[in-house]
Amino acid sequence: MTQMLSNYQIGLNFLSGIALFVGAFLIYNTFAMTVVERTREFGMLRTIGMSRQQIVSQVLMEAVVLGILGSAFGAALGVLGARGLTTLMGSLLGTDMNADLAIPLDTLFISLGVGISVTIFSALIPSIHAGKVSPIAALRIRGKTQENWINRFGWILGLIMLLGSTGLLIWNPFPYDPQFRLGSITVFLMFGGITLVIPASMKIWERISRPFLSLIYGNSGQIGSRNVKRSLSRTTLTVAALLIGVAMILIVQAMTASFSKDLTEWISAYLGGDIYVYSSVAMKPEMASQLSRVQGVHAATSINYYPVEFQPQNGKPIEINFMAIEPPSYLQVTNFVFSDSLADENSALTELNAGGSVLISSVLSEKYDLNAGDQIWLKTKSGPKAFNVAEVIVDFYNRGLVITGNYHDLNRYFRSDDVSMILIKTENNIEPGEVINTIENTFGKRYQLSMESNTDIRESIFTLMNQAFSLFDVMAVLAVMIASLGIMNTLTMNIMERTQEIGMLRAIGMTRGQVIKMVLAESGLMGAIGGLIGLAFGIMLGKIFLTGMSAMSGYQLDFVIPLEGVFIGLFVALVISQMTALQPARKAANTNVLEAIHYE
Repeated sequence: MTQMLSNYQIGLNFLSGIALFVGAFLIYNTFAMTVVERTREFGMLRTIGMSRQQIVSQVLMEAVVLGILGSAFGAALGVLGARGLTTLMGSLLGTDMNADLAIPLDTLFISLGVGISVTIFSALIPSIHAGKVSPIAALRIRGKTQENWINRFGWILGLIMLLGSTGLLIWNPFPYDPQFRLGSITVFLMFGGITLVIPASMKIWERISRPFLSLIYGNSGQIGSRNVKRSLSRTTLTVAALLIGVAMILIVQAMTASFSKDLTEWISAYLGGDIYVYSSVAMKPEMASQLSRVQGVHAATSINYYPVEFQPQNGKPIEINFMAIEPPSYLQVTNFVFSDSLADENSALTELNAGGSVLISSVLSEKYDLNAGDQIWLKTKSGPKAFNVAEVIVDFYNRGLVITGNYHDLNRYFRSDDVSMILIKTENNIEPGEVINTIENTFGKRYQLSMESNTDIRESIFTLMNQAFSLFDVMAVLAVMIASLGIMNTLTMNIMERTQEIGMLRAIGMTRGQVIKMVLAESGLMGAIGGLIGLAFGIMLGKIFLTGMSAMSGYQLDFVIPLEGVFIGLFVALVISQMTALQPARKAANTNVLEAIHYE
């Protein structure tokens, strides 16, 4: 469980970093829009004597103020979110988790510092562009977005970053980086590389998608598809933010699917039998034999959990559970999950059946450095007794503080023959519910028996597990929400720059509906590009990420391609792109023709 929680922590750190990375794109887009909108203001300030450095400082100070406000609200929201999530988990687990909730001050200050730093860093390039505004620009109401050399030649640097970061991640998954910081930096380089490659591939995407957009939106779709090439910098950052959000969905789905598969396999092997029988009073040793003769029962086996004192070689004695079983009948109902896949199971079970030997849990094995062939000392009724360790098994009962022995040893050394539980395996094609009813009618009232089917227990476990894993989706949802704001920002700015053009199109007969379709087509193409690239990246990074997590924590996971996540990611990219485009599209459609023609 420690290894698994370590993987959870690595995953949360990684996803938090990606969410900030997506947020940086939105901040950059916002400040870039601000600089273009305030071109005349900056030109006037230059005219009355303000230097370039002062303009840059002014924009950066605005970034500092916004960074402080955004980080403060984010920290407050994070504290509230933490309490909300722990309250939710507490209700699922039936415990009060908020009582132990504490927000470390160092984490709080680090969060504030990171938020402010990301804001300043994202606003740096727009502030430099603001400083380059010349006094003559005071004659213009607003500036125009200028494409730079990155859009023409950045793909070369992008390919180098992609190949380098991918090779580094595959070659070295950073086993000595428990917080995945170096790995996260490498992943960010990979995202940066694909961002630089997008402008060079935009023409290809546009040509491929034009027939489909024309089929959906008509002639307006063709105009909208061509519009994505007119402001490559802005479009590229929007697509990059969306693809990262989609990739996060895939990474989260891959993580939870892999964890779920691993836990499901263990639970399926460990929760043996079809029916669990227990009672509020002590059950007799012959109860299992009586239940085995009930119609529909294939086999029944008794289990007794008896508290014993274990004496480690170094340290104080501790109380553990001695799980007493009858190996022949136990193996007819269920089996053991051995920690070592190469263990000699037959030899271990023969030794266990003969007496004087036990199977110990992997928790005790790791905690006290005990392995097959060693001895474990227990305090018996007649004094300390050494038992041979036949093998190590996976057993998390009583937090793993459990050993398994046979009933003969329990009776001989601890003077107990009680029964804590009886496991029943039903005959083939016999429903457990039918057997439960039969046992209830025959023995239930007389022995105060309570019964529960294995199926019901598994459903409860899997329901709780799925509810817990669903909390990971919160990070992916946040990234997609930020990306959706980026799409709205980009389309709003595009429409503002093309106000006069839209007015001309309306003047020559384009209807409001056609204007809306044109904007939706432009947004749909950005959504399709971000969705498809995000799916490819998400699957690749999910595989690499799980490999790195396994190497760092020692908890081995098999990569599972999340088919459900693939459909969800693509659906979200397409739907989000259309939903966030509705408001800018309506604004464009409602443009007054005469005012738009005179718009500067």
